[in-house]
Amino acid sequence: GTGSGALSHCILRTIAPHGRLYTYEFNQMRAETARHEFAKNGVDHLVTVYHKDVCGKKEERTGGFDRPQASVDAITLDLPEPWLAVPHAAYCLKPNGRIASYSPCVEQSQRTIVALKQAGFHSIKTLEFRLREHYVDEVEYECAPREKRPRLPGNPYLVGSGAQSAGDDTGAEADNEKSEYETEGDMASLTGMNSQEEMDGEPTEEPIIDAPPQLMALGAPST
Repeated sequence: GTGSGALSHCILRTIAPHGRLYTYEFNQMRAETARHEFAKNGVDHLVTVYHKDVCGKKEERTGGFDRPQASVDAITLDLPEPWLAVPHAAYCLKPNGRIASYSPCVEQSQRTIVALKQAGFHSIKTLEFRLREHYVDEVEYECAPREKRPRLPGNPYLVGSGAQSAGDDTGAEADNEKSEYETEGDMASLTGMNSQEEMDGEPTEEPIIDAPPQLMALGAPST
């Protein structure tokens, strides 16, 4: 069925410039509208529109595609009862030609498959296509910095304080800031040092830290 002609336009883009499309529509008004659409879009030289019921529901001899036997490469069916058009499609398809049928219900697909097998078709496959919506939002990103930040020779992760000019944010403050956990660790070290100094009366060379080994902090198994 030609319908609005959307699928026909997709097929025309595929077979152009040397192919030919024959499309059929049982509704005369839709057939005329499709002809105007094809002409308006500049593809009417590649398509022929027929006002015809290919299924022959009212009278079987009136069905068919009016094409010679074994003369077309592929047929696409978009009909409520595609199994009625399968015998006519088998007549005009070339050997090992392709046929595709679109149906919204699985019962329609089942009846179509039965008709295809009876008409001698092989390599039959059933595919399910689902509607999937995509939501796209407009996001604005800041431009990446063009100038490299100067690094100290001893530690490449720290930025020199003298390299930052007034009003320019080069990210030095973010690099020099300590995390919350690092700050708490420093406080714990100072607390342990002060306690030891009060007990011994003189500062020790290394602070006493009541903490488990480093491997335990990383989650390694205890030995």
